[in-house]
Order: sequence, then C-alpha cells, then structure tokens
Amino acid sequence: MIKAIFFDSGDVIVREGFNPGIVEYEKKYSLLPGSLYKSAHDRQYWKDFTLGNISENEYFADVADDYKKAKIDTTDFKKIIQDNFKLNEELLDFLMTIKNKFILGVISNHPKEFFEWCRQYFGWDKIFTVYAVSGDLHVRKPDKRIFDYAVKKAGVAGGECIYVDNRSDRIEGAQLAGMQVIIYQNINQLKTDLSNFINVTD
Repeated sequence: MIKAIFFDSGDVIVREGFNPGIVEYEKKYSLLPGSLYKSAHDRQYWKDFTLGNISENEYFADVADDYKKAKIDTTDFKKIIQDNFKLNEELLDFLMTIKNKFILGVISNHPKEFFEWCRQYFGWDKIFTVYAVSGDLHVRKPDKRIFDYAVKKAGVAGGECIYVDNRSDRIEGAQLAGMQVIIYQNINQLKTDLSNFINVTD
C-alpha cells in the first residue's frame, strides 16, 4: 500500500528559475546568448553549491570571477533567478486534495539557499512534511542515499513510496530504494499514472 509520495522540485513543483533566469539576465545586459550559462553551471563550484559545500555568496562570487566577458551584478542576477521560479499551481492544488491521505515530500538536487527560498516563498510546508535536499545532505540524485534518507524520515518502507521526477536520469536511486517511479509530464498524465497505485478521485 502506498503511504508516501515524493516529488522533484525543479520543473515539477515549480518551473525551474535557474535556466530562464540566466537567459533573462543575458538579454537584459546584452550578453552573448549562452555564455553566462558556462560560468553559472558548467563549473565545479555549481556542483559544490548544490551539494552544500559552498555558500550562496561564494557561488555567486565564483560566477562573477569566472565570467570575464562583463561585470556580473550578482544581486540582480540572484533576483532574476528567483523571479523566474513559477509555482505549478495545478499540481499543488491537486496535492492539497490528497495531503491528508499520504505523506508528501520533496527530493531535490538544489542548493540549500535556493531551496529554502522556494520553500518559504511558496509556502510548501502547508503540503510537504519531508524534505531531502542535496544542499543539506551533501549527496545528489540519482544516489540512492538521498532517497533512503527521505524514506527513513517518512517512517515508511521504500516499497510504500512513489517518486515523481521529470528526468529519467535522476530515478535510479529511487528504484534501488524500492520506490515506484513516475516521470512527470503534466498534471493530467500524473493523475492517470498515479491512479495505477492510488485512488485520485476520492
């Protein structure tokens, strides 16, 4: 019997703000399209940031130092990223209808400061009770340990859980933990796939 359902955050619970934020910043400051992404994402300090090994301030300082083509306004860059996070309201509305029947949680590869901002700004504690975040745990999906942590915090068995992610390259650890896995495309598809395991209409 399913007792817990876990969700990825970026592009499932929220539209991820990082990539569109970079695009918006590049347009605003007339930077070469795609050039800032290399400094913001394709460096070891991005992975270190998502693992909680460096702080948000250190991360943005590293981006600014690496990007040699122009001076980066890190305060504005951060705000633009935050402004580009958009709540998946259809999904959250649905989860409100089932939150009293299941333990709901989030398993996310997110820097802890980014995640904590989303958690507070969007009021996720009204729905979710378990959080397994790479920036806090120093381990990233698809590593099985982040899923094992979520299962343990929920107080259930892996076989009593469903994990929902939009990326198939992040699910191996969930499968190894015994979870059922659903690849998220849209709310209607999710409800259809969930109906194979739970009653989504009551």
